[in-house]
Amino acid sequence: MQPVPSGSTPPIGRDLLLAAARDALRPDRGLLLTGPAGIGKSAVLDALAAEAAAAGVLVLRSAPVPEESVLPYAALGDLLSCAPPDLLAQHPPLLLRTAPGTAQDRLALHTAAVRLLRTLVQDFPVLLVLDGLQDLDPPSAAVLSFLTRRAASLAVTVAAAERTGSGESALRNRLCPPTALELAVPPLSEDAVEELILRQGAATPIRELRRIQQLSAGNPFYARELALAVHNRPQPGGRWAEEETPVPRRLRNLLLAPTRALPPQSRSALLLAACSPQPTLGLLHAAGVADPVAALAEAERLGLVSVAAHGRVRLRHPLLGAALQAEALLRERIAVHTALAAATVEPIARARHLALARPREDAEVAAALAAAADVARHRGEADTAYELTALAAEHTPAADPRQRTAHLLAAAAHAADAGLHEDARRCAAGVLTDSADPAQRVRARMILLETVGQALDEAGGLIQGGLTDAGDDPALLAPLYFWSAVRELLGGRTGTAAAEAQRAATLAFAAEDRATRVEALGLVATVQGLRGNPMAADAALELALHLAAAEQSASLLRRLALAQLDADQVPQARRRVTALLDPGAGAEGVEDTLATLVALVRIQTRAGECRQALATAERCTALVADAGQPSPLAAYAAALAEAAGGSTARAAELAQHAVDGCAAASDRLFQVRALGVLGQALLLTGRAEGAARAGEALQRARELSEAMELADPDTVRRLADLVEALLQSGETAEASTVLAESRRLTGGWPGSWGAGAVAALDRAEGLVLAALGQTEEAIAALRVSASRLQDLPLPLELARTLIAWGAVERRARHRAAARAVLAEAETVCRTLRAEPLLLRIEQERERLEPGDRAGAADDLTASEHRVAELVAGGATNREVAAALFVSIKTVEGTLSRVYRKLGVRSRTALTRAVAAPGRAVLTTPH
Repeated sequence: MQPVPSGSTPPIGRDLLLAAARDALRPDRGLLLTGPAGIGKSAVLDALAAEAAAAGVLVLRSAPVPEESVLPYAALGDLLSCAPPDLLAQHPPLLLRTAPGTAQDRLALHTAAVRLLRTLVQDFPVLLVLDGLQDLDPPSAAVLSFLTRRAASLAVTVAAAERTGSGESALRNRLCPPTALELAVPPLSEDAVEELILRQGAATPIRELRRIQQLSAGNPFYARELALAVHNRPQPGGRWAEEETPVPRRLRNLLLAPTRALPPQSRSALLLAACSPQPTLGLLHAAGVADPVAALAEAERLGLVSVAAHGRVRLRHPLLGAALQAEALLRERIAVHTALAAATVEPIARARHLALARPREDAEVAAALAAAADVARHRGEADTAYELTALAAEHTPAADPRQRTAHLLAAAAHAADAGLHEDARRCAAGVLTDSADPAQRVRARMILLETVGQALDEAGGLIQGGLTDAGDDPALLAPLYFWSAVRELLGGRTGTAAAEAQRAATLAFAAEDRATRVEALGLVATVQGLRGNPMAADAALELALHLAAAEQSASLLRRLALAQLDADQVPQARRRVTALLDPGAGAEGVEDTLATLVALVRIQTRAGECRQALATAERCTALVADAGQPSPLAAYAAALAEAAGGSTARAAELAQHAVDGCAAASDRLFQVRALGVLGQALLLTGRAEGAARAGEALQRARELSEAMELADPDTVRRLADLVEALLQSGETAEASTVLAESRRLTGGWPGSWGAGAVAALDRAEGLVLAALGQTEEAIAALRVSASRLQDLPLPLELARTLIAWGAVERRARHRAAARAVLAEAETVCRTLRAEPLLLRIEQERERLEPGDRAGAADDLTASEHRVAELVAGGATNREVAAALFVSIKTVEGTLSRVYRKLGVRSRTALTRAVAAPGRAVLTTPH
């Protein structure tokens, strides 16, 4: 009937607004959208009109522009152009060859418009879309006002939009039905702005993206224009600091149109306010404005600024300030920043003003910028510290290249801490290009190592180059060998990692470098713990803590907390890591903060703090998103939290992402851990298919762990899960082999170290014994596991053991005992809000229902159920083996157990048993 409006794609971030608007789209209501220019009113109307047109509604639409407001009946003509031409021919007064001259003529026109709408609604529902009430020509406005007041009786729906100032109500709402719902279109969220820019297709660096989010303040039109300007801007051309985000001419003209008529003193005061991060009347006065109140009066009347009672000056929109600065001449900006530098006491703001007031090499300015950077870093503002030190490098005179390089090196370090890896790499590369000083070159290489994230295995050239630069200087060699040890550890070479870390500690001792020695000893402790040598780990940690004294680093305290976690000292580990995240604990960089958050998720999941773990995992995700550096570690943390208190499907998806990311970065250590979470998540589904996939993931983890010579509690817990997965797949012999292998790993552990992991093996042993038909021995082993865990702060492990115990009791037909044990597990899990385990408990309870009792079908394990289903469906043993990814021998053994438990002797009898009433339990997933 008419073209679908051009913006038919649903606008980003407007789901709630669209839902509210749809409710108002009926003849007895109506809709009026309000908001400033560019906020997205037209996009919402376009989406509503497109939906209406798709539903068979006749859409009559007008979208006038300011230039058309002087053209009589221009808007009415747009509306009529959407109506069927044959109907228009029946209403001559609406052809508007001449404007109505008398009141009678105007009445005839209005009456004819009513008749036209009555005729239209006989054939179609009609939606009248008026996009831009503020620009309607007066004659059209008069007709539309007449019509919209009668919309309900005409059975016509009205949807309109009017441009208003921020927070203002509509002025022309008389052009809408009296009952119309007025909705202010809100700014987009930062996430929606990011999605909008990504959909636009222009690659935008993360720092520029954040700046666009800040300047646009949720206005989609502003965001799109700024992103396009950034995309089209020439490269900075060798500058270490980024250029300001450009404000295109079209936006400047739009925003600055109201300022053109202001007197010079008002424009000067506005520019001063725009150039200050926190303008006040007092600051403007100190900067030379004799009477700031009078100077801003006209701008305040126009709504360009607001002045609070305490004197704080706020520009109407963040982009207005950027537009004022972009429009000003260089000499004007220099004069303004000179005045503000003299009037400002705060060191960071003063340093910025000095730099902008003297856009040339200047040693005094460079020193002020470097000092301000120290202040920013102390406050934890690493990104600001980077910008200031990069500016300090630019302002350093060419006659002092060493100082310039020192500033550049500091800028690289701050950028790395802020997660601005591209900036850090650019600055560090500049140092390697310009400096011949070995210490500076080694430090630059170490910063480059910090920016490669988990992909250290591919960064051997950086370390080798650093060793060449360092010569025989132990002070330079020590940190390089520390990085070499980290590289070896992530690459899965724990033996070499231990040797390199010890070498780093020895060199640091020779160089009297306490900080590096402490870090190296902490790494020695971590590696020894992973290799199952807790006594050696404790000795290294004790020495590191003694050396660090009151200056303990975040990484050392984090290593200590994770060592406590291995020893099942969960509350102590939680307190130590939580303290590291306290704002007063000291400024950490993005990588350090991420490592701390990941450690906290590991601790919280062990402690059964499911909700808290999910919240911490969200912080991990937000941190890497803000830094623009996607990290498999954040995915690993999120998977771990989901497996404890969220969705097993989501946990498996995130864990697979972490596995793939770690594999791509050659980070074997976290690849193994991510495989463990993947296996656990799949195992917790309780389904045969999940068990088969869990077995594959955990077998891969087992292989990697053996190659890495891992023997820590985490490794043993993964092996315990592998035993369970193998049993669910019918691989009893292999499960027994893995269990024996695991026991050998724990044999050398001292005292109660890793008691929780040993309890997990007791649970696995109980399940193996149950699969071998040794029910009483199985229950005894599970009782031992539960007893161990009752004394440990590991409630999720206890719940898993109770669920396994309940399942064994059920298969042994000890129904009352099964119910009691499962009830205890449920109490634990409900307190913890451990949703995946609650689902497992529900699955077990379903199998306890009396209707499931027939034929001993509830004796079948998950793998036995699946084999029985496939065989009953006509599959051969070979086909079953292929479907379940197991051997034919395993299928034969499983089928023999199924025959025995169901009391049948042939495939035909099995088929009848499955089809018989009461046998539907065979299709219930385990």
